[in-house]
Amino acid sequence: EGSRAGAMDPALQPAPDEQPARGLPRKITPVATIGNTGQLIAVYEKNWRCECGAENYASRRRCVRCRTRKPEGAEYVMDPALEALNRGETIKWREAIDPASYQVYYYNEETGERRWERPAEMGPAPHATGWFGRGRAGSTAGRLYEERNARYLTRPARKQKDFIDPKKYHLEGAQEYNIWYNRYLGDHWESRAMSKDPAETRVNIEKDAGQTRADGLSNKQTKRYFCLHFARGMCAKGSECQFFHRLPTLLDNAEAEELVDCFGRSRHSKHRDDMGGVGSFVKPSRTLFVGGLLKQKYANGDEIKETMFKHFGEFGEVENINYIPRLSIAFVRYRYRMNAEFAKEAMNNQTLDKEELINVKWAKDDPNPVAQESIRRADADALHALLVAKGVSMEDAPFAYPAGYQLPAAKRPRADGDSALAYPDTDAQYPDAEQPMEPQEEPEEPEAVARQRHEQEEGWTEHEDAETGAVFFFNASTGESTWDPPPGFEDEFCDGGGEAEEEGADGPA
Repeated sequence: EGSRAGAMDPALQPAPDEQPARGLPRKITPVATIGNTGQLIAVYEKNWRCECGAENYASRRRCVRCRTRKPEGAEYVMDPALEALNRGETIKWREAIDPASYQVYYYNEETGERRWERPAEMGPAPHATGWFGRGRAGSTAGRLYEERNARYLTRPARKQKDFIDPKKYHLEGAQEYNIWYNRYLGDHWESRAMSKDPAETRVNIEKDAGQTRADGLSNKQTKRYFCLHFARGMCAKGSECQFFHRLPTLLDNAEAEELVDCFGRSRHSKHRDDMGGVGSFVKPSRTLFVGGLLKQKYANGDEIKETMFKHFGEFGEVENINYIPRLSIAFVRYRYRMNAEFAKEAMNNQTLDKEELINVKWAKDDPNPVAQESIRRADADALHALLVAKGVSMEDAPFAYPAGYQLPAAKRPRADGDSALAYPDTDAQYPDAEQPMEPQEEPEEPEAVARQRHEQEEGWTEHEDAETGAVFFFNASTGESTWDPPPGFEDEFCDGGGEAEEEGADGPA
């Protein structure tokens, strides 16, 4: 049926070194990443055979049958790049990043030729390519997809369905939409990603793709995205659709927004727990996890990988397929992110040649140390290429620091009470600085203010006798009166009470 049933294009088939023969499902194993900056090459080692006759993966140090140690000397896959390095020759091709599209391309340092596809003379790309896809060595798949899209746009897009049953897509009581999980709530809302039933529809790019109303507008006028219903094979609008009915191209990936996917759905900072959904913009992925493979129905791993390339290669350039027979799973890595997003929606809950129902999710980081080292070097190369594309010189500076010179340590925040983080004492640097001012004595309190304060605190008030004019003191709290000044009055205030006592007055009535 269309491009799925016929023979694959040679550019879309796995490389000969990636096609295992009878025996172990995988005949080669990536063991290292070598090469200079901009010329990284993946090194693959062939399986080794023990004296007992058992075949072992290259990563095994002992025989799986008799536990004999792996013999000295490894047999590597000799691609053109590795052979040239062994002869002491230099590789003329080098990778760079286009500053306009932020995509990797390749140029020849001698002839000046430039191309998007990875030349065969550069050998296989790193086992894990990190931020940017590199493509497969010697593949012309990118050019074929461009030619296909150009051919599709010469015709109107086909309606995949005559009508859409509203009962399946508009359910009563399920109108609460969760923007974080990108789905409707409700127990009766069946998510396609969680469904165990095969998808009712599937897109056929060769038959369904074509021109829509979105192709007549520039993205500078109105941002246009790809049709999600078209990717799932169920768009009933055809050429009248407001979204693209074709495959994402290099130009589409160059103009892609980091915060949305190719369908215009908002991406999130983290992946969902089940690795479904629209993906993450903090940790973008171009690799899809494919589960549910039935290895017992295939002759060998060669047939499984060829089947995977046939089905997933319909939606974009596939860099690598890592099939793990022990777990019956596979990891499909695309060169461009938007093609991976399109393929995830198109292939989820679909069936392969043996009618096995597969589930497709985003893949987590590969914990393999070889893959981690490959990602580290690939990302370092990409960073170098980005700086060069921005015009930053990567040549050594024309000066050198003096012998024994050490760069000053970075300043750290200081915390109170922490001797290790305390601010340094700089008094010795400023010997002529003025000494801190000594604290000044507070001025004496005025008598009237002091008297008022004392009256408020102790309850005593000062009064004048109407007959004698002598001063006496009265406590409103206790009702007590006296000619003698209460404690506090005699030391701070007037001496009127003492004069009245000396005159022999009997006190207030």
